[in-house]
Amino acid sequence: MILLVSTFAVVLGAFVAASPAQAAKIWGPQKLDSMTPGQRVSFLRWYRAFGILLCLGGVLFAVDNLAFSC
Repeated sequence: MILLVSTFAVVLGAFVAASPAQAAKIWGPQKLDSMTPGQRVSFLRWYRAFGILLCLGGVLFAVDNLAFSC
């Protein structure tokens, strides 16, 4: 079960990191549309950073579970 959650976190994080604009359109289109271009660029940068952290967190969670499951 833990590996399933880790895999989901890695896949979701990779999707958000690779395509933050598409991910933001899926999960919050009204917020993205109401922003100015400068705000949108900053928002998408932070969204990409969130995706990277989510992906790394999923990897580290899986490695921790596999390495220290004894």
